[in-house]
Amino acid sequence: MEMIRDCEADKIDFILTKSISRFARNTQDSLKYTRELKEMGIGIYFEKEGLNTLESSGELLLTLFSCFAQEESRSISENTAWGIRSKFKQGIPHLNTDIILGYDKNGDGSLVINEEQAVVVRRIYHAFLEGYSLNGIAAMLNREGIKGVHGEAKWCGTTISRLLQNEKYKGDLLMQKTITANYLTKQHVRNTGQLDQYYVRANHPAIIPEEWAAVQEEITRRKELRARHHLRGMSGASASPFYSRFFCGKCGIKMNRVYQDGARRPRWQCTSCGARIDDEALREAFVKAYNAVVLERERMLGGWESTLQTGSPLERIRASQMIEITADGIVPFEIPVMTQALLEEACLLPENRIEFILHSGDYIICG
Repeated sequence: MEMIRDCEADKIDFILTKSISRFARNTQDSLKYTRELKEMGIGIYFEKEGLNTLESSGELLLTLFSCFAQEESRSISENTAWGIRSKFKQGIPHLNTDIILGYDKNGDGSLVINEEQAVVVRRIYHAFLEGYSLNGIAAMLNREGIKGVHGEAKWCGTTISRLLQNEKYKGDLLMQKTITANYLTKQHVRNTGQLDQYYVRANHPAIIPEEWAAVQEEITRRKELRARHHLRGMSGASASPFYSRFFCGKCGIKMNRVYQDGARRPRWQCTSCGARIDDEALREAFVKAYNAVVLERERMLGGWESTLQTGSPLERIRASQMIEITADGIVPFEIPVMTQALLEEACLLPENRIEFILHSGDYIICG
């Protein structure tokens, strides 16, 4: 296309090219551009075919040769795809490591960990389990200038979501996730059953061997939370850890953090029934709830330790968080990072009482 623009700018008088297949991959494009160039008085000479488009017989021969070139392109594409799929059946991957953050290829084509990039991958998984939203993680990485797979700090929630669900990070490999829908445009689409997929376990070293399964559970939990409370999405880079986790006990909908009536301090309000509570009161209630758990730590410790042995991957991580965080004792004020890591949801009850549900499964009512 750069060449065509140069032709339009009178920078080119004549074009020499190896063959029709190198000029365009389909008959329509070949005819379109050769006609446009011919109107400008610019000819094309195809070396392999011995064809000059300025000659009288040029367009007829070009049409025939272009058809042959298009068919050749289709044949090559099908043969290449067949070769790749044959390797898939044998468990041999076909990977582009340029788009896989955290991995490189060694001499025999096997995936090996890129330790510098793997640090970023681990951080993303850990941040998600600490309560950060997809957009919140992306904002944090962009703010710190952390480079992604293409060498730029341009993260978004969709990229984080795909990374968190990529089985490669636990050492497995799902082959033929996408297929080429059109051999001319090379457009790729998701394989939703059009062709067989092949799953290989323990194909390469894992970056996230333990946390991967826990993250999948957490993704499911958040989806269920959104469905239960009719949320469009979770919080972005919100300043409050209660955002999208605090709900009206009467209506079940999300409480909004607002400034109204000239108030200098924020409060939380239900847009349906008007129930409200000051932000400061909510934070003080959570501190009381958390400190109540700390005071009961010795009694609850046995349950957490039992979960470490018998719970699901996510339950084990939540139990470990409770054991570690509560070991520091009571807190004098609400700490957003801690709240984000421990709080599953909160519910405003009558008389401004608040029910707190922690990720560990513990329920506390304060008010």
